[in-house]
Amino acid sequence: MKTSLLLTLLFSILSLPNSLATTVQATAVVDLELAMDGVPDFAIVRKWVEMLQKAGFKNVRARSIKETDKPEVKTIGKGDSQLHIVTGVLAGTKVYLPNATIKYGDLDAAKAWIAKLKGDGATNLTAEKGAYGLTKEQIVKVYDELSKPVTLSTKDRPTKDVIRSISQVWKVRVGVESNARKYLFSDKPFPGELKGLTSGSAMAMALKSVGLVMYPEKPVGGEIQVMISQHQKDKEFWPTGWDLEANAGKSAPDLFNELDVEIKATEISKTLDAIAPRLKTPIIIDYGEIERRGLSLEKRVNIPAGKTFYKIIIDRALSQGGLRSELRTDEAGKVFLWITY
Repeated sequence: MKTSLLLTLLFSILSLPNSLATTVQATAVVDLELAMDGVPDFAIVRKWVEMLQKAGFKNVRARSIKETDKPEVKTIGKGDSQLHIVTGVLAGTKVYLPNATIKYGDLDAAKAWIAKLKGDGATNLTAEKGAYGLTKEQIVKVYDELSKPVTLSTKDRPTKDVIRSISQVWKVRVGVESNARKYLFSDKPFPGELKGLTSGSAMAMALKSVGLVMYPEKPVGGEIQVMISQHQKDKEFWPTGWDLEANAGKSAPDLFNELDVEIKATEISKTLDAIAPRLKTPIIIDYGEIERRGLSLEKRVNIPAGKTFYKIIIDRALSQGGLRSELRTDEAGKVFLWITY
């Protein structure tokens, strides 16, 4: 009984008014119930309380953990007058919040979590996230936009015009990171034809030709957007088509038609140009990456006389130039043959 009374008194002392709270534009209030797991070191708990209040929690109340405690958010009110009551669990050197773990001293992480709660609301904050840190509904929205087709020819147009025209079919905002701007406005002709593909895969290909990538994101308090940037290690970006999951022979049967062939000292580019009109499956070439790797489509290749498939002819020719092919699909499921290094 004495121990319980002592803990109650100490917890009351630790429940400090937040005079250090950082000023934010949103008027929603965020309070924290800090459930302590185990026997607390009250000097450390006091430091936690001070740090969390400095991060932006209006009131922080430390108390013993209950069996029913778990990280959660309860919201009272609507709009700017909302009050978010957060339950966090302090265990060891970490505080566990809904969809976040804050290490002691990581003030920026705590501030960022509060900003997401105020900007996006408890439902979005606690929703399960998938690719690109987006919810299932947000991914579906992006995928639908990027599934819109490219209706204009892209071959030999300035790359900057190709990128601009593709982006104009979307109803989502397109942002450009500062490190990408000087590469984005390239007058270099884009050599490939992307007409008929979906805009997501096509845009990824056009951007890759100048060394750029794109990815969807949702800024705190904002709408979903597509960002263009330079390639960043460990950053998930939108692909130049998707892996073919269906049977290759059924998905692109024309590539497996037999024919008699013999190729002598012929450039890879001419070999592909001769085969492409005979196929229904588009051949799309990763020109920019091939050039950056110091490889060439002008390498002369040889294929001995015999009966074989178009796909085998293409692969044998490419391998002699250090290149390869793979079957991919765009967002609408259209199959194409991607030529890369």
